Amino acid sequence: MMFSIVIPLYNKAKSIANTIQSILGQSFADFELIIVDDGSTDDSVRVVNQFTDKRIRLIQKENGGVCSARNVGILHAQYDYIALLDADDQWDTDYLLEQQKLINEFPQASMWGINFAELFDGKLIHELETALPKGYRGLVENYFSMKGRVSDLFCSSSVVIRKSAFDVAGLFDERLKYSEDIDMWYRIIIHFPVVFYDRYMAFYQYDAENRAMNNARKLRYFLPYYVDKYSIYKSHTDFYTFIQRWSAVHIRPYYFGGDKTQRADAKVAVRKLDYSVLPTKYRYLFKTPHWLGRIVYVISNLKQRLLK
Repeated sequence: MMFSIVIPLYNKAKSIANTIQSILGQSFADFELIIVDDGSTDDSVRVVNQFTDKRIRLIQKENGGVCSARNVGILHAQYDYIALLDADDQWDTDYLLEQQKLINEFPQASMWGINFAELFDGKLIHELETALPKGYRGLVENYFSMKGRVSDLFCSSSVVIRKSAFDVAGLFDERLKYSEDIDMWYRIIIHFPVVFYDRYMAFYQYDAENRAMNNARKLRYFLPYYVDKYSIYKSHTDFYTFIQRWSAVHIRPYYFGGDKTQRADAKVAVRKLDYSVLPTKYRYLFKTPHWLGRIVYVISNLKQRLLK
């Protein structure tokens, strides 16, 4: 078994060396490492070129975004199993070895995910709690009807995807500016069985740039498009219902509690929702006069703060 590791790289000169070292130090050594430089303007390429390991391939391209870079790497991959990793994240020494075991144990799947922890300035800030039992290892059944933060099961630095799955699900959507990884997971899960192992073996660097990302921009560029994009999946009842309800939950804070621009963006997204599959609470909430819903939202938030 061989892995093709794909890293999209853009202006990560300070972190890419540590990321590469975490790969070269893997106990499972049968892999190629494809680094796709997406038009970096810092010393990223120079840092990569300092490594002489023959398993490393550097591809340089004009800037087109993280989806474009990942897609180039996937299309250049020689092997059947694509392991994704971001340019500032790292793996446990036995990460690939564990992925090999999962693939052998669950060959019917097309995506295998392992849990991840978030770091900030090198310090652990968050260990993901999932809706699955602690230590879970196996196929994820009824993904879209699970309770809890199911979208967090998979991370762009802790999944392996069968290359042929992209022929069916498509590549990363280069039109998306945010949450492009979640979009990819959903399209794979619609078509194929997936596996999750609840063990922290990947470490996601939650840096200042990530923290500063404006949620209003996420809403403007992502949620309205998200709702539109998945309207074609009505026949996938669990998924269609999930995406409508997920969207409603994420729109609500901006619709009732955001600033003027956020509320305007949220109103566009609300008009795209399918009320027939929303819980009664949200059907009434979004049909309530906006001024009244805003009062209810503020009071609800105050109650939650007082209870803390």
